[in-house]
Amino acid sequence: MVIIFITADIEGNRILSHQLPIQPIFDIMKAQGYDCRWGQWRSPWGKCPGVDSHDQVQCYVTGDVGIPSQFRSKTFFHTHGLHPIEKGFVSGDLWYGYLAPGKWWYNIVNEYGEIIDQQFNNDRIPVTGWAKMDVLFKKTREEIISEYNLNLPYDKTVLYAPTGNWDYATSFDKSIEHILNLFSRLPYNLIIKNAVYSSSFEKWDYFCKYMKNSPKHIQKIGPLIIQGTIEETRIPDITPLYKISDVLITDGSSVAWEFIGTDKPSIQLTNMKDPATSLMEGPCNEYCQVENKKGYRYDRSEYGRSLIINDFEECKGCGGVIKSSLENLEQTINESIENPDLYAKKRRTWAKLVNEYVDGKCAQRCVDAIKRIADI
Repeated sequence: MVIIFITADIEGNRILSHQLPIQPIFDIMKAQGYDCRWGQWRSPWGKCPGVDSHDQVQCYVTGDVGIPSQFRSKTFFHTHGLHPIEKGFVSGDLWYGYLAPGKWWYNIVNEYGEIIDQQFNNDRIPVTGWAKMDVLFKKTREEIISEYNLNLPYDKTVLYAPTGNWDYATSFDKSIEHILNLFSRLPYNLIIKNAVYSSSFEKWDYFCKYMKNSPKHIQKIGPLIIQGTIEETRIPDITPLYKISDVLITDGSSVAWEFIGTDKPSIQLTNMKDPATSLMEGPCNEYCQVENKKGYRYDRSEYGRSLIINDFEECKGCGGVIKSSLENLEQTINESIENPDLYAKKRRTWAKLVNEYVDGKCAQRCVDAIKRIADI
């Protein structure tokens, strides 16, 4: 029997950020002697798996929602990010099994991280944690620094990881000049990790020219000049950098909720294109009493300025992630480095909800669940 691992495919290349969540599962099952193969679907991602018949396949494992409906009854879904569309696919009837990173994925949660309504809690939705976080336990800090060829002259390191330009949750164009100018004088190392499709940013050329002559403590991982999708798929994995970073800066990217699993401050900028359609609403989504009481629910804002939850001081640590305007970023960075426990209680509550396990054993939990549910 064959086990097919499905991931996003553009022009015949697996997108690394979509492959990483299920790669550790693939590695374990392959080592155990299972016939594991990579495949991409015809719609919308690319090629079909190289099997003659659906009957040959014991099960499928994916982190993408583009699976033809006739195959979902044999598919395990292990989400690759923290997006509402992925949470919406939690259903005992839709997938063979849903490998949930944490209890948030099948519950309704309020702004305090309290479960107010439990849904779909059955044997086919095991809580496993994110398999891709296991990489944090594979290498030492020194090995990671060497692998990424990093220069870290200062004691503290900040990781800046905006989301891709195809997503309205990005803040790169509104932020990059300010961030580069800020860190040119701050005594912290800055590592910049761009996302897939970043070459479509309006400020991309400016950024590339700056980085060619940037101060030694400001570095970027991955290629500066990206020509086409093939190069974009080769942007390195960001996850190991969590181990060496003291603070994260992002926008609507799911890395915000991955990073808090390391129990370190994650800062989310509030100047995205359309924050009301992004993760800026917070993991409590429409059940946020603060937003509802103040009448800001579903308010749209002008480009680069949030008018929703993140403007309220009582919501600054919503979801365990610290909200900051660009103007207040320097103060927020300094506070996060000098007092990393400032929002620790909220951070730990939400970290457990969205990613219950960060212990190096998440992929094995996924494998155990797949073998149990699929009766392998």
